[in-house]
Amino acid sequence: MKRLTITLAGCLVSVALHAQSAPASAPDPASVKKQLRNKEIGLRYGVQIGVGAGAPDQAMQYAAVDFAAYNYRNIGLRTGLNLFTTPLHDGQYASVPLQFSWRSGVRRMPTSSPDGYYYDGTWYPDRETADPSIGRILFEAFVPEVPSVFELHAGLTPGLLFGPVRSDDTGLYDIRQRFVCTADAGGRLQLPIGRVRLFLDITYHYYLTRNFQVERPRPDRDLGAPHRSFVGVSGGLSLTF
Repeated sequence: MKRLTITLAGCLVSVALHAQSAPASAPDPASVKKQLRNKEIGLRYGVQIGVGAGAPDQAMQYAAVDFAAYNYRNIGLRTGLNLFTTPLHDGQYASVPLQFSWRSGVRRMPTSSPDGYYYDGTWYPDRETADPSIGRILFEAFVPEVPSVFELHAGLTPGLLFGPVRSDDTGLYDIRQRFVCTADAGGRLQLPIGRVRLFLDITYHYYLTRNFQVERPRPDRDLGAPHRSFVGVSGGLSLTF
């Protein structure tokens, strides 16, 4: 009985010492997941402008719905639906982006210190700090820190061309192939305001498929060769959750 009591006492002491030395319990993963905003949905409007070899003045306007999901390392997948309002043919054009995406954390652009800049243990006021302009005073009063999020994305965008194969409009192309696929690479700058983010997106698109042609050349239809390289510029807003 005495040995049993000593053994139990030793076990209790060991458990108590282990509890004191053990680190605090990790937070509940479910609660951490709720605090992180790893998904976003947004609307944007933009234009794809033809660059490089091809006929001049080729541009396609489009509206888009975006959806993105990220893991804890800010690596994720971006997708959505693009609907082109002014394609290069007589019909409709819809595509679905499938892009891998990486985003930075929320970064802030600090304004200058009223004491100037710091070097080797001493503050050195500069001319702007000593005699600031009115614009600088207003900027630092109303925008003390500008938050931003930068994103890089790359992938493929498959799509389909709808409508008649031959176009009667002299300013549009005939359809050579309905299935479309582009290779994409670009970046996005986001300005977060709470859960809402305003953004500007610039993405390069290379058309892997040859989709447009002039099937029946006419004197009044000198369109030139269609572009295969386009630069997309778009802007909009998204909601994180």
